Amino acid sequence: MTVTTVSLTLAAASGASAATVFGFQDAYDPINWTFANSNADGSVNTSGAPASISLTGGNNGSNSSGTTDYTTTAAAAGTVTFNWNYSTVDLLVDFFCSNLPNSFCDPFIVLVNGVETIPLNPSGGTTQSGTSTFNVLAGDSFGFRIATADNLFGRGSVTISNFSAPAPVPEPSTVLSLLVLGGLGAGLKYLKRN
Repeated sequence: MTVTTVSLTLAAASGASAATVFGFQDAYDPINWTFANSNADGSVNTSGAPASISLTGGNNGSNSSGTTDYTTTAAAAGTVTFNWNYSTVDLLVDFFCSNLPNSFCDPFIVLVNGVETIPLNPSGGTTQSGTSTFNVLAGDSFGFRIATADNLFGRGSVTISNFSAPAPVPEPSTVLSLLVLGGLGAGLKYLKRN
């Protein structure tokens, strides 16, 4: 029993260096994200968290471009992965929206440090889905954007699920504490048995 307790403690301590947060929780809880509209009247729905969030872009009638962003700070360096399910009722493409990625009026985009890095919905259809992955460094700002070319004719919307992102590595003192607690537990078990 003593060897098992120490082994489990060591496994927990060593596994901490490759930590990942699954879902919108812990370091990536919705309270740690920032929502912002720029010439848009979009929204975010976090009621599905930690399993999912939904981001909806603008349609304020201004006939000018705008953005709806949902961003956070990377708690550690590593890989961010998520599934996305996009839809829009805005059917204007090609000629009217030629200034946006893939000539699409309401694109879904990944932001890293404020830069549009991955335009998603590549086929330009009204409903699309996929899985995306990108890397971040600790302290990077990253998140999601629904852009709008014209704020007219309908909104784009995306649901993000199966989200995972890098978690902070525990301080060495935390790992040492785990080892000490495991050793104490093993010692107490030994004393109780004898």
